[in-house]
Amino acid sequence: MFSSLIICGLAALELVAAASTKKTSSTTYADVIRVQSWNLRYDSMSDSIYYPQTASGLNATVPYTSEVSWYSSYTEKAWSTRRIGVASTIQFMNPGVLCMQEALNRQVVDLAGMMPEYKWIGVGRDDGNTSGEYSTIFYRPELVTLHSWDYFWLSPTYTVPSKYTGAGSIRIATVGRFTSANGTKFSAICTHWDDQSEDARQYAASMIRYRGAYETKKWGEVLLFGDFNSPSSGSDDGGYNIITGAEDMVSVNATFLAEYKSSLSDTFVMEDLLKYTPPQNRSGNHATFQGFVKVTDTSDLKRIDFIMGGSNSTITPLRYRVEEMFFDNGYHQSDHRPVIADVQLGTYKVSKSK
Repeated sequence: MFSSLIICGLAALELVAAASTKKTSSTTYADVIRVQSWNLRYDSMSDSIYYPQTASGLNATVPYTSEVSWYSSYTEKAWSTRRIGVASTIQFMNPGVLCMQEALNRQVVDLAGMMPEYKWIGVGRDDGNTSGEYSTIFYRPELVTLHSWDYFWLSPTYTVPSKYTGAGSIRIATVGRFTSANGTKFSAICTHWDDQSEDARQYAASMIRYRGAYETKKWGEVLLFGDFNSPSSGSDDGGYNIITGAEDMVSVNATFLAEYKSSLSDTFVMEDLLKYTPPQNRSGNHATFQGFVKVTDTSDLKRIDFIMGGSNSTITPLRYRVEEMFFDNGYHQSDHRPVIADVQLGTYKVSKSK
């Protein structure tokens, strides 16, 4: 008995000694997340039809080819008709972070109920509560963790609901601070710029570029999503040029500048991720706005919706796509097309014992 205990004890010591000599190695992986931006078109044809009513009215029978009227229904449909297609498109693309523009409270609430795997942040721009269009951020909590969020209006009186002088509408930006499941910190900024005032767009671009520098310094990587109403080229491109650094920022409220000042304030810009995606990995459409028109009508096609990344970061776009939202046997889900990107936010290490 005693000798057995001695033998067992010696064996245990050998195991401890062996364990102490084990070496640890680590493997580095890319920290990649899929992100999406989509202007949903506000609920302009509001009705009292609820989701269960719409779902129960769907035709479960697969039509014969001869029964399909190709691209026949091109005019705008009510949100109660569009919402199922919008939700299914988002769920098929499965983004970890989804930024929406123009959705009213009913649309946000509908989608939250139809997509329970997502949580969301944002407020109505007209009152900072539920009135007016949202620039809202949906996110998958198993993929990213929300740490904090806030919002500001794109005007000199940025802390209260307000409109830039000459703008057509009140405009807002939503900022969320997240950590990926692999530990990378990043901020997501979602916004929708004015459609009538070039000055308002340039002011908005200057505010967000300045805030982006602050987020980079204080938190981590920065991703910007939005309908800029400012094309990447041609007329009315001042907002795009300012946000990307091709033009200088315009004068912005002094209190805002003081609140969000950082060492990167003068050098930071947002990079258009399409430009930095390998050409072979760019797919889908080029224009992000189509309108509610026939598929052959190209008169108003334009690229005004973007996903961008901060210049002082390690963000690398791997794939970039402008998806379709007008299918051959359906209807326009919106007048804008969804923009999707797979982005590498950074890297992370996994340690292993040898």
